[in-house]
Amino acid sequence: MLPTFVIFPVLVACVLIASGALKLPQRSRTLQSFAAFGVPAALRKPWTAVALPIGEIILGAALLLLSGPAYLVAAGLSTLLMAAYLTVVARSVAKRQAVDCNCFGALSTEPVSQITIWRNAGLTLAALLATVIPGMALGVPTQLALFSLADWMWLVAIAIVALLGIVASLVKTPAPTVTSTAGAVSSGQDFELVEQGPDLISDPSARDMIPHNLELVSGDGSPELLYNLVVIPRKTTILIFARVGCGSCGPVLSQIGDWSRRMGDDAQIIVATSSSRASIKKSYPSALPSTYFGAKAVTEYFEAEATPAALLLAADGTIASAPEYGSEVITERVEQLLASFDAQRQAQPQG
Repeated sequence: MLPTFVIFPVLVACVLIASGALKLPQRSRTLQSFAAFGVPAALRKPWTAVALPIGEIILGAALLLLSGPAYLVAAGLSTLLMAAYLTVVARSVAKRQAVDCNCFGALSTEPVSQITIWRNAGLTLAALLATVIPGMALGVPTQLALFSLADWMWLVAIAIVALLGIVASLVKTPAPTVTSTAGAVSSGQDFELVEQGPDLISDPSARDMIPHNLELVSGDGSPELLYNLVVIPRKTTILIFARVGCGSCGPVLSQIGDWSRRMGDDAQIIVATSSSRASIKKSYPSALPSTYFGAKAVTEYFEAEATPAALLLAADGTIASAPEYGSEVITERVEQLLASFDAQRQAQPQG
């Protein structure tokens, strides 16, 4: 056995401990992730949101400290846990669901993706190798005690590469600061209330127009052109792609009614869905007035690769942003826009 094979249990242990420690303060997000991944309701309880991260920490510590049969049990359980994570993530990505896994607490707010699958596959393989390679049952402390200087150099080099890989998969570009430009907005440019939003095409002359042939179907079955839905009322429009059965769409769809009420005449929300009218009415009745159906063509045009997704359409019929994904990101963007409208109202002279 090469002594540097000890990197496998050390890597898995460090990931488990870090995951548990970062996840523990984020219990509500853990429960949201459970729902989004389709975890049975019986397991979506407050105690499970505490037990999972504590279990990860204990399992990681066991990999580092135990030896003999106890180590093999810990390594086997780690392999099963990593395989379970890999399975639920792969299933979510295959269904094109933009789920925030909360894998590393506040450090992981991006929806799961192919990168998440590869990361989890690598960790599953590492846990398996930590279980089946001959001599691993000696335990980490014993193996480290047998290290030569060359072994330590290899271990440090491999650990640095592994750490950089994991960190790279978690890094996200910080969202620019949102500022209000109350009073500086002209008709047809309402979207300029959000001055520096992510992926915002801030120059109206650089934006593409909404195609005039993109149709949605209203709740009464009438075909409607998306362009007309935006331009005729002259309203900034948040176009949201969501569907019933997508766990992470639930937090978005359940807030549509409240968001629309708070926007008033300043903006509007259009929900484009592939779900049926009956399913929306049953599960999210408050979203029904803002929902349009038969969303396939619109979804394909905007390349909304997962649900939930959202983008901004300016009141002049231009496309003001690229799609963004995930319930938390969408909620944040809507709240930013609402805050901008509130600031504008407060700045208007009272008469």
